[in-house]
Amino acid sequence: MQSHPDKPRTYKTEGVVIRHSSSGEDDRVLAIYTIDYGTIHVVGRSLRRAKSKLAGHLEPLSHVAIQLIRGKGIDIVTGADTLHGHTSLRNSLEGIARGLVCVEMVEAFAPEEHPNPELYQLLLDTLEQLNGGEADRLLWYFAFHVLRVTGYMPELQQCVVCSNAIQPDEHMFSPGLGGVVCTDCARDGDPAGPHERAGAPLLSLSLNSLKVMRFFRDNSYDAVRGLNVGSELAGELQRVLGGYIHYLLEREVRSSTFLAGLSRGP
Repeated sequence: MQSHPDKPRTYKTEGVVIRHSSSGEDDRVLAIYTIDYGTIHVVGRSLRRAKSKLAGHLEPLSHVAIQLIRGKGIDIVTGADTLHGHTSLRNSLEGIARGLVCVEMVEAFAPEEHPNPELYQLLLDTLEQLNGGEADRLLWYFAFHVLRVTGYMPELQQCVVCSNAIQPDEHMFSPGLGGVVCTDCARDGDPAGPHERAGAPLLSLSLNSLKVMRFFRDNSYDAVRGLNVGSELAGELQRVLGGYIHYLLEREVRSSTFLAGLSRGP
């Protein structure tokens, strides 16, 4: 990947390490979501060596301050300091999985090398709360607000087909159309029944799920934390929100699949 032409030859920024991969014998290529440049891909020289002084600062999910120098093809990390290691989060498989859901969603929805300060702060706040022990409800909240700050928030107030206000218990959800569909429009879309509209599958959506989705959209996490969400409602939210994200990305978020497997365990 070519270095961004507007960057000075040497520069500093801060960010969250998304992932790293091996390069050559000793190096690693890192994806980092930064406050100043969005997602960047950089190389860390000799990070795989046991005596590397930088390696401990550049682990996935760490919040770091980094110094870089522009390279011909890819920029090079010359220094790094840990601002927040999120140690508790990274000390459990479930914590790692939840953290990876967050960074993978950010990488998927944020255009490369395109800064989004609101998304960056949302990611930092979420990782800090996960590190403090918050769990799946925070992931739903995070997912909604990633959609909001990147322009993909689904329409939850009016029918995406006819634009009429949605009436209680007269609605379904269309991932392909980007929001709720009234039952009249759902019925018109498929003579065999309200299962598809204009080739886009429709998902059932209960009134309680719609209310919870609106509540997540309109409130802070402090308010959402106290919301009572039973297992049946949680499953529906996961299905609807997961279906929408899957449609947008044309794939599942890999880390969330891993997390679902953990949650089904003993």
